[in-house]
Amino acid sequence: MPRKRFSSLLICLMALSGCGDDYQSSIPSVPFYFSCSLSQAPYYQITVPGQFLKVTQNVNGVAVGYAGLIIGQSVYSSGNQYIAFDAACPVEASRSVSLQLVSGDAFGQAECPKCKATFALSANGSRNDGKGTQVLRSYPVAVVGNTLQVRN
Repeated sequence: MPRKRFSSLLICLMALSGCGDDYQSSIPSVPFYFSCSLSQAPYYQITVPGQFLKVTQNVNGVAVGYAGLIIGQSVYSSGNQYIAFDAACPVEASRSVSLQLVSGDAFGQAECPKCKATFALSANGSRNDGKGTQVLRSYPVAVVGNTLQVRN
């Protein structure tokens, strides 16, 4: 009988443990394309690690991301490793609640105007306060020549 309980316990633990890479963002996946020249204003400022910009439309005036994009470089990156996050707050998960960049922060932070949650942009979009497990939805970034491209 103890062996049967041990086997049952082991099966339950294996079922609960999982891989850990199964994080599902609360932000819906929406198709979009964004491109910019890193030598033109205002985009040249994100060539400096720790600097981020928020954009809501591409050059054709089409919305990007679910609630806009936050693009830049982590202070921890080594040489032109750009990152992009959706500007939607994962706590609120609403297209109408868009994160605001915190000015004067050398590491890059974004704050939700509704729930006041803050996110560390240079730390993969994780929450600063340690509450909850939500992180910002990230998007793949490519740099071709002097052009930054983000698409989903």
